[in-house]
Amino acid sequence: MSNTSTEHRFARLLSPALAAFLFLGAPAGAQTLTIAVATAPTSMDPLFQQLNSNHELALHVYDTLVMLDETMKVKPGLSERWQPTADPTMWEFKLRRGVKFHDGSPFTAHDVLFSYRRAMNVPGAPSTYSRALVGVDLDKSRVVDDYTLHVATKGPYPLLPRFLAGIPIVSRTLGAAANPREFNDGSKAFGTGPYKFERYVPADRVSFVANPAYWGDKPHWQRVVFRVVTSGPARVAALLSGDADVIASVPPADIPSLERNPKVSMACGPSTRVVYWTMDVGREQALHITAKDGKPIANPLRDLRVRQALSLAIDRAAMVRTVMNGMAIATNQFTSEGFGGYNPAIAIPEYDLARARRLMADAGYPNGFKMTIHATNDRYVNDSQQAQAMAQMLARVGVEVTVELQPVANYFNKARAKEFTFAMVGFAMITGETSSVITPALLANSVNNYGSWKNDRFETAFQKAMTTVAPAEHDKLLQEATAVAMADVPIIPTHTQVACWAGRAGLNITTAADENTFADAFKRK
Repeated sequence: MSNTSTEHRFARLLSPALAAFLFLGAPAGAQTLTIAVATAPTSMDPLFQQLNSNHELALHVYDTLVMLDETMKVKPGLSERWQPTADPTMWEFKLRRGVKFHDGSPFTAHDVLFSYRRAMNVPGAPSTYSRALVGVDLDKSRVVDDYTLHVATKGPYPLLPRFLAGIPIVSRTLGAAANPREFNDGSKAFGTGPYKFERYVPADRVSFVANPAYWGDKPHWQRVVFRVVTSGPARVAALLSGDADVIASVPPADIPSLERNPKVSMACGPSTRVVYWTMDVGREQALHITAKDGKPIANPLRDLRVRQALSLAIDRAAMVRTVMNGMAIATNQFTSEGFGGYNPAIAIPEYDLARARRLMADAGYPNGFKMTIHATNDRYVNDSQQAQAMAQMLARVGVEVTVELQPVANYFNKARAKEFTFAMVGFAMITGETSSVITPALLANSVNNYGSWKNDRFETAFQKAMTTVAPAEHDKLLQEATAVAMADVPIIPTHTQVACWAGRAGLNITTAADENTFADAFKRK
């Protein structure tokens, strides 16, 4: 999104920049764009791992069958049109003709099917694309001709195009044995995208050069360099010194000063990433809860009244205003307004300590209990500060909180092992609608349902939504399933993130709801 006003503080950053622009030192080159990003990719193999830090780079070199625009709306990619056949479990995709890979080989339907099969079995990959392909039957999918592909699904699957938008297409000439190392050194790093791979220095930088033969809009830059700068203050310093033309993941604390700087252009917009707290409702006795005297007690989080009380004790508006410096949108569901599955009937609970204390007393905990909560300290915007604020808010209803902060490296392995009782989690909607978060977060059979919550009524409502192909009806059913879930307070959402980019003056910046940083989102005025 760009230049769009909202009711939130970040709206000011979307208004036109100052009329008189001054450049920040010498730019990296008249036709070169240098971007400083916070997170290093784990591989140049576009199918190695489904991470934002990998995917945003892959989309420079590779295309997808279907694409999502900056607001997460579906648009044609390597497929010009698609629809279910008479059989609702078979979709037909008509592919774009005349497209070539960077090595000169023609793009066909064989490359698409090869890519989907490879995505499930990349040598040495830490994870697969099973989440994106969970509803696809690859054995029954087939190439009809070079420009017609039939993709089979395991049942009616309305979100197929959206999920396929997340899978980059590689050439079948790579062969099934293609190793990620061959992408890292560039020998097999060729796609159909707007830029060509140039060089990869792990944990340091990645560079691309323009593909003048690109089938779509021609690339805006002759060369693009992504530098990995993990420190927020260091990214800001790189921008101000002219070492970077653009920085991603702008630290909220630096936004006011950058906003006032006439040498800087800024843009912020709502993202699809929701931050919430998961609660262990499965164990009879929680791992990290005791009575105030340290003695074991039955797990209070299994009581709906306690979960409601904790939610009421959280001042979401204050969290957004003070901890997030206004760079977030308070919520009590999986997304904010404007995205698929958002239910306007689900209200954000009003901060109400009196009612929260009554609920705690009614549940048998008038004096509260002791609880250790867990959060990352290097994954989400101001994550450690969020955890400390959460501890202070829960203390107001008698919960004596100890905060344990951990690096992200092994955090989610512990979460999947159910080692946490009350823990911070963030999920981005990779499809632009809420089912891609609900599926991992709340379905009973999901390894990412860290609190072991289960609700048969919700499961039935959600599965009905997921097998309804008509878009309007699907969205209505998704809203209804979300309402069933949130009434039981299985998790406590606090906000959706706002994503911000800053660049040297003279650049137009288009924000992206998926938080991906793409070179052509930054264009000279």
